[in-house]
Amino acid sequence: MTRKLVVSLLVVFFLGFPSVSAQVSTSSITGVVTDASGAVVANARVEAKNENTGGVFNQSTTSSGNYSFASLTPGSYSITVTLSGFQTFTSVHNILTVGAPLVVDVSLKLSAIGQTVEVVESNYQRLETSNATLSDIMDTKQVQDLPLNGRNPLALLTLEPGVVQRTTNGAGSGTHVFGSRDRAHNVTIDGIDANESTVPNPQGNIQRLNPDNVQEFRTVTLDATAEQGRNSGANVIVATKPGTNRLHGTVFYFNRNTVYNANEWFSNFEGKNRPELKLHEYGFAVDGPIIKNKTFFSGTFQNNLINQTEPVSATKVGLLGAPAVYTSLARTGNFRFVRGAVNAGGTTVTRNSPLLVDASGNLKAGVPVCNGTTIVGNCVDNYNIFANDPQGIGGDPAVLALMNSLPAANAFDLGDGLNQAGFNWNPPSQFKGPHYYVRVDHTFGPSDSVFVRWLQNTFDTKQGDFLNSRPAVYPGFPPLGEVNRLGKNLAIVYRHTFSPTLKSRQCAGIPDRHAGRYRRTGPQ
Repeated sequence: MTRKLVVSLLVVFFLGFPSVSAQVSTSSITGVVTDASGAVVANARVEAKNENTGGVFNQSTTSSGNYSFASLTPGSYSITVTLSGFQTFTSVHNILTVGAPLVVDVSLKLSAIGQTVEVVESNYQRLETSNATLSDIMDTKQVQDLPLNGRNPLALLTLEPGVVQRTTNGAGSGTHVFGSRDRAHNVTIDGIDANESTVPNPQGNIQRLNPDNVQEFRTVTLDATAEQGRNSGANVIVATKPGTNRLHGTVFYFNRNTVYNANEWFSNFEGKNRPELKLHEYGFAVDGPIIKNKTFFSGTFQNNLINQTEPVSATKVGLLGAPAVYTSLARTGNFRFVRGAVNAGGTTVTRNSPLLVDASGNLKAGVPVCNGTTIVGNCVDNYNIFANDPQGIGGDPAVLALMNSLPAANAFDLGDGLNQAGFNWNPPSQFKGPHYYVRVDHTFGPSDSVFVRWLQNTFDTKQGDFLNSRPAVYPGFPPLGEVNRLGKNLAIVYRHTFSPTLKSRQCAGIPDRHAGRYRRTGPQ
């Protein structure tokens, strides 16, 4: 199959593809070539070379001395300018980042044929002259070296100026950018949409990116242009990591365990066990050349197995702040209530209250108990429902079996203190699932290049879903809900140069916008 036929098929493919995104994960290098007098130089040959992959792009300056290399992948580039009668000019280590054009202006000097001058240090300028966008880049070094909880590189965007993260339990992502709504965000990966469909969370990372497959990402926080984003909040442009001419490989394992942690102060004060956390994250990353200077690959694998518990009060289950259970006396049919008014520690109580009992559920010293003879008012009375059943049937066996299958109350500061109390415990949850990333880049020639990238992940929430207030309410009972997540994201990006002034970049892909599958497992 000839190169021309391949290019033609790619053009037909992109024209008919159903999902095309405007957000890009590339940038450009532009500049003006002049001579020593400041006059523009036309028809000079300009070469841009990716120093990591060896990919070369060529063009000639226009009649106004300008050149422009559009839709380049981020990386380190050298710019070489040649013209008969002038010294060869080379500028190296020009760092191109996603969404931020570089300007490399060149001044040529007259010289004998064959003489070369090389600019050892880069002389590029990172200028924003066409818009008032505010943005910042997290480059490869920052993504790989800064500490991350859970290996989520998008968590770093909370460090950007203007980004505020709430600590309350309000609905939404909890992230605001210059006062915008906490759902006004947009994330793209290689130009393809990567947003959770209901509550877009810029650091939610639904495609489970990690530091080994992200080259860099730019966060636009104000005045995003049409190609940078569509929302008023954080517009996050992620560029994935391509392969290079060097073979690289890493293997990793991360562990967190309850035994490494101290208990929280409030849990200690209330006599609760410390929440459990057992985290295992392991995998590998490898990238390198298939055909030197032409075809490259990059791939990562990461698996997760996370077992943890959380105080049930933090899951917002139950009207009392924790699940409610009947007290031991109530389970035998004895209903207790306040008759009149009772003094409890200096407080007048006219109805059932936790003020009447101690931490074990026993009536506090000094609280009078009605006996039907000498104490008949201003006391705690008791009515035996089973004993006073006019038909003498007593409690229903099925109901009693259900009540007795529930754990005993241990939080008597909740409920009415006499017949109902709370049950505090740490219900479990489990997160597990592998993540895959594969990318292949190929350069057909100076005018044509393409890359294909595939992301797939499984990240299931088992044994109870804390985020949506669906934990296991009581030990031994099924959780109220679980979440099965299967994320898929495909990107195909093709670049073609028709002429120095006409270039095309086609980006198509398939985002899985319905990655979460929620399953209710317990009683509603």
